[in-house]
Amino acid sequence: MKCKLADICTKIGSGATPRGGKEAYCAKGISLVRSQNVRDFTFLDDGLAFINVEQATKLNNVEVLKEDVLVNITGDSVARACIMDSSFLPARVNQHVAIIRGKKDCVINRYLLYFLQWKKGYLLQIASAGATRNALTKGMLEQLEIDLPSLNEQKRIVNILGALDEKIELNNKMNANLEQQAQALYGKLFPYTIIDELPSGWRTGTVGEIVEIHDSKRIPLSGAQRSKMEKRIYPYYGAASLMDYVDEYIFDGRYLLLGEDGTVVDDAGYPILQYVWGKFWVNNHAHILTGKLGFNVESLLLLFKQTPVKSIVTGAVQPKISQTNLRSIEVVIPPLTELDKFSELTRPLFDQIRHNQEENKALAGLRDALLPKLMKGVISINERF
Repeated sequence: MKCKLADICTKIGSGATPRGGKEAYCAKGISLVRSQNVRDFTFLDDGLAFINVEQATKLNNVEVLKEDVLVNITGDSVARACIMDSSFLPARVNQHVAIIRGKKDCVINRYLLYFLQWKKGYLLQIASAGATRNALTKGMLEQLEIDLPSLNEQKRIVNILGALDEKIELNNKMNANLEQQAQALYGKLFPYTIIDELPSGWRTGTVGEIVEIHDSKRIPLSGAQRSKMEKRIYPYYGAASLMDYVDEYIFDGRYLLLGEDGTVVDDAGYPILQYVWGKFWVNNHAHILTGKLGFNVESLLLLFKQTPVKSIVTGAVQPKISQTNLRSIEVVIPPLTELDKFSELTRPLFDQIRHNQEENKALAGLRDALLPKLMKGVISINERF
């Protein structure tokens, strides 16, 4: 059945910015979904904002229901789509995120998610061609044409792709737990701050003493350059996230990326970090770090996760963490023996984290290969699915 999205949805629309500026947000309350929370296929709770009941009531027209599809409609992350983890409900969305809710008698919301992911290239095309750069309007989404199969066919497609997504999500939750374990060990073995009286062998120092910064090797690539590439197999990282895939790589190994400009701190003032490994490319918006004096990449990751950096951020319009300011941060430097002990204790945890993430890459690759074939009906789906 050929139709438009507007014909099969009860809700297509975005929210608004809560009134009152920063004072509108609170530590706990009703979740407010922003574009940074919406990734392809995945809802990311890092940086999830909260508003009080009064503010949420003003946004009742954009209340997120279970299984609603969320779509980024502005900015560099335009056309990303996911379904929110129901454990973070109740929720509202801001003006950068749209809710798409299908009519239960004709379409499964998760099928709509897969349809939007299949059409992402087209959505990016119409977003860039609109009056506002990189923006999807309500009208664009409503007029999107869909060739809708039967509910049974939708269920079979959702079951196949959903099984892969469920395993990816399970691995993500496992990794979050493993990292929490590592963070707890770090806090237990390294309990001191720069204002504490330190035991023998411990001292205060600066980040500049314990990191190697590899920024001189960075090479930015424009969107036009990346679009001409063919293999696109190596990750291309920006200040805050994986941005694309490219044909070549300039780094090979384990590194910590720390946002240099743009998105550099989270709402609590801690740095934006990416733990990366293998062969990859980085643009010029992230610092590339390895450790020294006994600090490895993993211990640097955990150190920075508990080190506020808001005080060293400069630039009102474009926030920035310069190399000079980064190097100047005071930290506690434990004895080499203690750092070696920590590395041994946490090695199995980070080995498993990397294994799970590599498995996720393979699962996502299989899902992405199956997606267009299932949506086009190229693959015949057995009734048992």
